Amino acid sequence: MLTREKLGNEAWTAIRNTPHLVMLAVSGAGDGALDSMLERHAGLKGIVEAMHSTHPLLRQIADAQQILEAQESVRSWIYTLPDEERTPARMQERALESMDQALDALTAQGGAEDVSLYREFVLSTAMRVARAAREGDFLGIDGVRVSAGEIEFIEKLKAHAVPKAA
Repeated sequence: MLTREKLGNEAWTAIRNTPHLVMLAVSGAGDGALDSMLERHAGLKGIVEAMHSTHPLLRQIADAQQILEAQESVRSWIYTLPDEERTPARMQERALESMDQALDALTAQGGAEDVSLYREFVLSTAMRVARAAREGDFLGIDGVRVSAGEIEFIEKLKAHAVPKAA
């Protein structure tokens, strides 16, 4: 099984940062500050729970120091963008780019199991974030579990997660 030590810095950064970027991209596709807070909490909880994974790479992603480094890396990237580019669409674009980079690195340096477990981890994190808060509700009345924007982004993420033909 693949571990962080077998990866270069660029590959590791993409693998480590992707779940955080996906969390922000899904959260940004919904609406409401409270919803975003609940969704980001759920996403971070999902990342932390990877410490119980049987796969060493997922456990390393869940390491407290790695979570802090990923958050700082993502925050730094966001603040390099001009204000007009700090949009949900740009966040989604970056999350998809990062997913591609991470899967390319895993495919090149790991085995099929490494790629499959990572893909499932990122997709389950995205779904966990999307389901964390009802969208379009008023004090918990009405609304939907997953917004159309969240569904649209998760479908794009799934399309990027499909194994590429050799």
